[in-house]
Amino acid sequence: MTTIREKYLEKIKEDFEVLSTVVIQQMDHVYTLTKSNKDTELHSTIEQNEVIIDSLEVKIRDEVINSIVLYCPRASDCRKIMSYHDMTAYLERIGDLLLNIADFLREVDPEGSLYTLFLKIIHEQLEIVKKMTQNAIFAFTCEDENLAKEIIRTDDIVDKNHKEIIHGIPLHFVGKTVKDQDLLDALSLSSMSYNIERIGDNATNIAEAAIYLMEGKNAKHIHNN
Repeated sequence: MTTIREKYLEKIKEDFEVLSTVVIQQMDHVYTLTKSNKDTELHSTIEQNEVIIDSLEVKIRDEVINSIVLYCPRASDCRKIMSYHDMTAYLERIGDLLLNIADFLREVDPEGSLYTLFLKIIHEQLEIVKKMTQNAIFAFTCEDENLAKEIIRTDDIVDKNHKEIIHGIPLHFVGKTVKDQDLLDALSLSSMSYNIERIGDNATNIAEAAIYLMEGKNAKHIHNN
Protein backbone atom coordinates (compact mmCIF):
# COMPACT_ATOMS: atom_id res chain seq x y z
CA MET A 1 0.00 0.00 0.00
CA THR A 2 1.34 3.42 -0.96
CA THR A 3 1.99 5.62 2.07
CA ILE A 4 1.27 9.36 2.27
CA ARG A 5 5.01 10.00 2.32
CA GLU A 6 5.50 8.01 -0.89
CA LYS A 7 2.62 9.87 -2.55
CA TYR A 8 4.20 13.17 -1.57
CA LEU A 9 7.54 12.15 -3.08
CA GLU A 10 5.74 11.04 -6.25
CA LYS A 11 4.10 14.48 -6.47
CA ILE A 12 7.51 16.18 -6.34
CA LYS A 13 8.68 13.88 -9.12
CA GLU A 14 5.62 14.64 -11.26
CA ASP A 15 5.96 18.39 -10.86
CA PHE A 16 9.66 18.18 -11.67
CA GLU A 17 8.83 16.29 -14.88
CA VAL A 18 6.38 19.04 -15.88
CA LEU A 19 9.01 21.69 -15.16
CA SER A 20 11.57 19.80 -17.24
CA THR A 21 9.16 19.53 -20.16
CA VAL A 22 8.36 23.25 -20.15
CA VAL A 23 12.05 24.20 -20.02
CA ILE A 24 12.89 21.94 -22.98
CA GLN A 25 9.94 23.41 -24.92
CA GLN A 26 11.29 26.85 -24.09
CA MET A 27 14.62 25.89 -25.66
CA ASP A 28 12.82 24.87 -28.86
CA HIS A 29 10.94 28.18 -28.91
CA VAL A 30 14.14 30.20 -28.53
CA TYR A 31 15.80 28.18 -31.31
CA THR A 32 12.86 28.97 -33.60
CA LEU A 33 13.09 32.63 -32.59
CA THR A 34 16.65 32.83 -33.92
CA LYS A 35 15.13 32.37 -37.39
CA SER A 36 12.19 34.73 -36.87
CA ASN A 37 13.18 37.17 -34.16
CA LYS A 38 10.19 39.49 -34.61
CA ASP A 39 7.54 36.80 -34.06
CA THR A 40 5.43 38.55 -31.40
CA GLU A 41 3.27 35.51 -30.76
CA LEU A 42 6.33 33.37 -30.05
CA HIS A 43 7.78 36.05 -27.77
CA SER A 44 4.48 36.04 -25.88
CA THR A 45 4.54 32.23 -25.55
CA ILE A 46 8.08 32.37 -24.16
CA GLU A 47 7.06 34.98 -21.59
CA GLN A 48 4.02 32.93 -20.55
CA ASN A 49 6.17 29.81 -20.17
CA GLU A 50 8.56 31.74 -17.95
CA VAL A 51 5.66 32.48 -15.59
CA ILE A 52 4.86 28.74 -15.51
CA ILE A 53 8.51 27.87 -14.82
CA ASP A 54 8.71 30.34 -11.93
CA SER A 55 5.46 29.08 -10.37
CA LEU A 56 6.58 25.44 -10.64
CA GLU A 57 9.91 26.29 -9.02
CA VAL A 58 8.10 27.83 -6.04
CA LYS A 59 5.66 24.90 -5.84
CA ILE A 60 8.41 22.25 -5.86
CA ARG A 61 10.49 24.19 -3.34
CA ASP A 62 7.51 24.29 -0.96
CA GLU A 63 6.84 20.58 -1.51
CA VAL A 64 10.45 19.76 -0.70
CA ILE A 65 10.36 21.77 2.54
CA ASN A 66 7.02 20.25 3.58
CA SER A 67 8.16 16.71 2.83
CA ILE A 68 11.19 17.12 5.10
CA VAL A 69 9.31 18.87 7.90
CA LEU A 70 6.21 16.66 7.88
CA TYR A 71 7.52 13.21 7.01
CA CYS A 72 11.15 13.10 8.24
CA PRO A 73 12.34 11.05 5.23
CA ARG A 74 15.10 8.50 5.66
CA ALA A 75 18.61 9.44 4.51
CA SER A 76 18.33 8.03 0.96
CA ASP A 77 15.00 9.75 0.34
CA CYS A 78 16.26 12.98 1.85
CA ARG A 79 19.21 13.01 -0.55
CA LYS A 80 16.87 12.49 -3.49
CA ILE A 81 14.51 15.21 -2.29
CA MET A 82 17.39 17.67 -1.95
CA SER A 83 18.60 16.70 -5.44
CA TYR A 84 15.14 17.59 -6.78
CA HIS A 85 15.40 20.90 -4.92
CA ASP A 86 18.80 21.71 -6.44
CA MET A 87 17.86 20.65 -9.97
CA THR A 88 14.65 22.64 -9.82
CA ALA A 89 16.69 25.75 -9.01
CA TYR A 90 19.02 25.03 -11.94
CA LEU A 91 16.10 24.58 -14.35
CA GLU A 92 14.54 27.83 -13.15
CA ARG A 93 17.84 29.59 -13.88
CA ILE A 94 17.92 28.03 -17.34
CA GLY A 95 14.45 29.46 -17.88
CA ASP A 96 15.71 32.93 -16.91
CA LEU A 97 18.66 32.60 -19.29
CA LEU A 98 16.40 31.54 -22.17
CA LEU A 99 14.21 34.57 -21.56
CA ASN A 100 17.34 36.75 -21.68
CA ILE A 101 18.29 35.26 -25.05
CA ALA A 102 14.79 35.92 -26.40
CA ASP A 103 15.05 39.55 -25.27
CA PHE A 104 18.43 40.01 -26.97
CA LEU A 105 17.03 38.46 -30.15
CA ARG A 106 14.54 41.33 -30.36
CA GLU A 107 17.45 43.72 -30.93
CA VAL A 108 19.44 42.01 -33.67
CA ASP A 109 19.20 42.59 -37.40
CA PRO A 110 18.56 39.08 -38.77
CA GLU A 111 19.93 40.17 -42.15
CA GLY A 112 23.04 41.80 -40.68
CA SER A 113 26.46 40.44 -41.63
CA LEU A 114 27.48 39.79 -38.02
CA TYR A 115 24.34 37.86 -37.10
CA THR A 116 24.40 35.74 -40.25
CA LEU A 117 28.11 35.02 -39.68
CA PHE A 118 27.65 33.63 -36.18
CA LEU A 119 24.13 32.19 -36.43
CA LYS A 120 25.45 28.70 -37.22
CA ILE A 121 27.52 28.67 -34.03
CA ILE A 122 24.57 30.00 -32.00
CA HIS A 123 22.42 27.18 -33.37
CA GLU A 124 25.12 24.64 -32.54
CA GLN A 125 25.38 26.04 -29.02
CA LEU A 126 21.63 25.85 -28.46
CA GLU A 127 21.50 22.27 -29.76
CA ILE A 128 24.36 21.21 -27.48
CA VAL A 129 22.93 22.74 -24.30
CA LYS A 130 19.49 21.33 -25.05
CA LYS A 131 20.98 17.85 -25.38
CA MET A 132 23.03 18.40 -22.22
CA THR A 133 19.94 19.42 -20.27
CA GLN A 134 17.83 16.52 -21.57
CA ASN A 135 20.59 14.01 -20.85
CA ALA A 136 21.24 15.45 -17.39
CA ILE A 137 17.57 15.00 -16.47
CA PHE A 138 17.64 11.47 -17.93
CA ALA A 139 20.85 10.66 -16.03
CA PHE A 140 19.15 11.66 -12.79
CA THR A 141 15.92 9.81 -13.51
CA CYS A 142 17.65 6.60 -14.63
CA GLU A 143 20.67 6.99 -12.32
CA ASP A 144 23.09 6.78 -15.24
CA GLU A 145 26.44 7.84 -13.82
CA ASN A 146 28.39 7.51 -17.08
CA LEU A 147 25.95 9.74 -18.94
CA ALA A 148 26.16 12.34 -16.18
CA LYS A 149 29.96 12.41 -16.42
CA GLU A 150 29.79 12.70 -20.21
CA ILE A 151 27.59 15.79 -19.86
CA ILE A 152 30.13 17.42 -17.56
CA ARG A 153 32.88 16.89 -20.12
CA THR A 154 30.67 18.24 -22.94
CA ASP A 155 30.55 21.61 -21.19
CA ASP A 156 34.08 22.27 -22.45
CA ILE A 157 32.73 22.40 -26.03
CA VAL A 158 30.19 25.04 -25.04
CA ASP A 159 32.90 27.12 -23.39
CA LYS A 160 35.12 26.83 -26.47
CA ASN A 161 32.36 27.99 -28.83
CA HIS A 162 31.55 30.92 -26.55
CA LYS A 163 35.18 32.06 -26.69
CA GLU A 164 35.13 31.72 -30.49
CA ILE A 165 32.20 34.15 -30.70
CA ILE A 166 33.65 36.62 -28.21
CA HIS A 167 37.01 36.71 -29.99
CA GLY A 168 35.48 36.66 -33.47
CA ILE A 169 33.12 39.63 -33.08
CA PRO A 170 35.78 42.40 -32.90
CA LEU A 171 37.78 40.78 -35.71
CA HIS A 172 34.73 41.00 -37.97
CA PHE A 173 34.79 44.80 -37.81
CA VAL A 174 38.48 45.34 -38.54
CA GLY A 175 38.81 47.90 -41.35
CA LYS A 176 35.03 48.43 -41.57
CA THR A 177 32.75 51.33 -40.76
CA VAL A 178 30.76 50.41 -37.67
CA LYS A 179 27.11 51.51 -37.53
CA ASP A 180 24.87 51.75 -34.50
CA GLN A 181 23.03 48.56 -35.46
CA ASP A 182 26.39 46.79 -35.80
CA LEU A 183 27.21 47.68 -32.20
CA LEU A 184 23.78 46.53 -31.06
CA ASP A 185 24.20 43.24 -32.93
CA ALA A 186 27.65 42.75 -31.38
CA LEU A 187 26.35 43.36 -27.87
CA SER A 188 23.30 41.15 -28.40
CA LEU A 189 25.29 38.27 -29.90
CA SER A 190 27.95 38.29 -27.20
CA SER A 191 25.23 38.41 -24.53
CA MET A 192 23.30 35.58 -26.18
CA SER A 193 26.43 33.47 -26.31
CA TYR A 194 27.17 34.20 -22.65
CA ASN A 195 23.66 33.16 -21.62
CA ILE A 196 23.92 29.95 -23.65
CA GLU A 197 27.24 29.22 -21.96
CA ARG A 198 25.55 29.71 -18.59
CA ILE A 199 22.81 27.24 -19.62
CA GLY A 200 25.58 24.71 -20.22
CA ASP A 201 26.92 25.41 -16.72
CA ASN A 202 23.50 24.79 -15.18
CA ALA A 203 23.01 21.59 -17.18
CA THR A 204 26.39 20.53 -15.78
CA ASN A 205 25.15 21.34 -12.29
CA ILE A 206 22.16 19.06 -12.86
CA ALA A 207 24.50 16.26 -13.94
CA GLU A 208 26.58 16.84 -10.80
CA ALA A 209 23.41 16.65 -8.69
CA ALA A 210 22.65 13.30 -10.35
CA ILE A 211 26.10 12.02 -9.45
CA TYR A 212 25.66 13.26 -5.88
CA LEU A 213 22.42 11.29 -5.69
CA MET A 214 24.13 8.12 -6.90
CA GLU A 215 27.49 8.43 -5.15
CA GLY A 216 26.81 10.80 -2.29
CA LYS A 217 29.85 12.90 -3.18
CA ASN A 218 30.72 16.12 -4.98
CA ALA A 219 31.43 15.75 -8.72
CA LYS A 220 33.32 19.04 -9.30
CA HIS A 221 36.59 17.20 -9.84
CA ILE A 222 35.36 15.45 -13.00
CA HIS A 223 36.33 18.43 -15.20
CA ASN A 224 39.94 17.73 -14.39
CA ASN A 225 39.89 13.97 -14.97
